[in-house]
Amino acid sequence: MSDALNDSAEFSRLLTSTLGKELAPDQIDRIIAFREEVLRENVLQNLTRLTSPRDFLEGNVLDVIHLEKSGLLELPALDLGAGMGVPGILHAVIYRPKGAKTWISSDSEGKKADFSRRMIEKFDLAGAQATSKRGEEVLDSQEIGTIVSRAVGSVTKLYGWLRTRSTWNTMILLKGPKWDEEWAEFQSTAAGKRLVVDKIYEYTAGEAQKRLKIVRLKRK
Repeated sequence: MSDALNDSAEFSRLLTSTLGKELAPDQIDRIIAFREEVLRENVLQNLTRLTSPRDFLEGNVLDVIHLEKSGLLELPALDLGAGMGVPGILHAVIYRPKGAKTWISSDSEGKKADFSRRMIEKFDLAGAQATSKRGEEVLDSQEIGTIVSRAVGSVTKLYGWLRTRSTWNTMILLKGPKWDEEWAEFQSTAAGKRLVVDKIYEYTAGEAQKRLKIVRLKRK
């Protein structure tokens, strides 16, 4: 851990060279501080394998940056299976959205939810909350502008979990190159006409220029 924490200066230089034209210095400082918290916690529980400066930027930070740039996000949002708090908590750390309710970070693993709660307190994220309830339970009592999911499961699996809840109409999925196959699989199921693709935002990340997509689905 100490070696990883010692590379914060390198991470700062990388962030500044990559995002310095679109983020203010205080936003970059908060990203650095968030990564340091993740690295400390990673010793106690497995939050992420993407710990190096470049991996953390390309595998975590850029997803959040492009989620904001896409214009697809509507708050309040439920981060389903939030893990270490990406995209929800990190989005709140960077952009500090206004509102009485902004992000609900949901992870059924209690230790991960506890970490998100500590980040909400540390970064004074007004309007954000974290829970160890499953997403379905959150939706039983709260109206959500957008459900956001990254690397939790296929759209078929997600819809199967959430279909009986009526408190949502929009879902945003962060997906990779196999999205078309995943969507075709969903459309072949009995529920295949219950969701429609509203918009797709595409971007690339990393030296390999991996093609990624942010997909907004609407409920019919």
